[in-house]
Amino acid sequence: MKTQKTFTLNLKQFKVVKVVIAIGLGMLISQSIILRNFIWPIMGVAFATALLLYLRKHVKEIIADERDYEIGGIAARWAMQVFTWSAVIVMLILFALRDRNPAYEIIASVLSYSACFLMITYSVIFYYHQKKR
Repeated sequence: MKTQKTFTLNLKQFKVVKVVIAIGLGMLISQSIILRNFIWPIMGVAFATALLLYLRKHVKEIIADERDYEIGGIAARWAMQVFTWSAVIVMLILFALRDRNPAYEIIASVLSYSACFLMITYSVIFYYHQKKR
């Protein structure tokens, strides 16, 4: 009876693999956009995500701790606030300039819907996790 050999990665090897996958994914997406083929990027992102999740299970060192998650939460809140405020300001400017170029109104609408979707998504996820605890 043969036993399966399992492999392990150290944290440095895992980080190098992540960078290589990100570079490959960037090349795939850029070429797909140039060639106007949008199926490959979707498949590439799905494959890269699955591969990274699989490889992450084989890292025996601690990848992140509570402090990293706390810092990530703070950074995410700040990024969300900066994006939302920036989107609102740019949206108002574009709506004011829509007489110069009709496309500005479409761009402003997309920005406003994006900001609203981000805030609603955050609120729903926050409420869910608050009730879960």
